[in-house]
Amino acid sequence: MGLFDRFKKKAESAKPAKPADIEVATSADSVSAPVAGKLVAMEDIPDPVFASGAMGKAVGIWPNEGVVYAPVSGSITAGMPHAVGFMSDDDVEVLIHVGIDTVEMKGDGFRMFVERGQHVKAGQVLMTFDRDKIAKAGYKDIVITVITNSDSFSSVDTHEPGEVQAGQQVFKLTK
Repeated sequence: MGLFDRFKKKAESAKPAKPADIEVATSADSVSAPVAGKLVAMEDIPDPVFASGAMGKAVGIWPNEGVVYAPVSGSITAGMPHAVGFMSDDDVEVLIHVGIDTVEMKGDGFRMFVERGQHVKAGQVLMTFDRDKIAKAGYKDIVITVITNSDSFSSVDTHEPGEVQAGQQVFKLTK
């Protein structure tokens, strides 16, 4: 063991452990909640782009904790510290966006556990975020889930507003 190895081990142990994955029942016609918390309707998301449906049918969840789980099984198509995009195994395009204007934080307070091109299972941990750090920076930590190819479906129905658990169905899709 060299002199610098001791410092490296300390830095590695300072990182918080990756949270455990959760079990999620999946189907081709549903998308689950990526976090537990209070679900709000699209028009109540405090961002005009998401609230208008310009990016697709969406829901927001005011989270109970800072862990984001995969809402579908599929491949990661985009990843930024505060957002991740998917193409599900069933051709549903999903975007998860953590917070409003959190892009300004330049990744501070976010930890990503997946990367572009990786295949994930529904319920797999994608990222963690520090809710206190987001609040101290003056941003909202609402987690927005968008079906970006909503137009590919004859209907995209959303769960009623209220408490939801991570892994619980929040979208029902009809081709």
